[in-house]
Amino acid sequence: MTTEFTFPKIHSFPPLYTKQPNATILSNQLDSWSQIVLQYCEYYKITSMTLHGTPKVSQLDVNLESLPSLFQNKTINRTVNSDLQTSIFNHLIHKLNKAEYINPKKPDLGIYIYWRTIVEWAQLLYDFVDKSGQLGTVLTLYELTKSEDSGVPESLRNLDEALLIKVLKEVLIKQGKAQLLMTEEGEIGGVKIV
Repeated sequence: MTTEFTFPKIHSFPPLYTKQPNATILSNQLDSWSQIVLQYCEYYKITSMTLHGTPKVSQLDVNLESLPSLFQNKTINRTVNSDLQTSIFNHLIHKLNKAEYINPKKPDLGIYIYWRTIVEWAQLLYDFVDKSGQLGTVLTLYELTKSEDSGVPESLRNLDEALLIKVLKEVLIKQGKAQLLMTEEGEIGGVKIV
């Protein structure tokens, strides 16, 4: 990716970086931050991040450490403190349903960011397998997201394996559209989408 994400103008508004005491204004502030987080993550195809706002996994081949800081604006010398970051992530998780803890029992592992819902991911995956004539075929996780030979669409290429498994288990398997084939070691050996 050659261009850097263009933050919306509100990202340069100094009061955005201070948690607002008025409930109505705070709600608007959290909505604004949520939109910034979702747009940033979609732009860089980030599917998970730490609770400090650092990207963990991106579908793009980019150095995650080189990305512009999400919660900092050096031009106006402002940074979101950890309390406000927690409020933003709680808003994304509990109010907007656009994020979820990777492991609710271990929140420090970070969160999934849903700029695309898991149902939308499932539909993209199902459509790819259907259009490529592979319904009923046993495929590896690699073939579903990484293989250059399988014609994986850009929208699924390099999808985080943990998110892929979540999509399979929580959507396609529950809909009766997928089965996981396990190895003797308890690993996922293949996926059959029907």
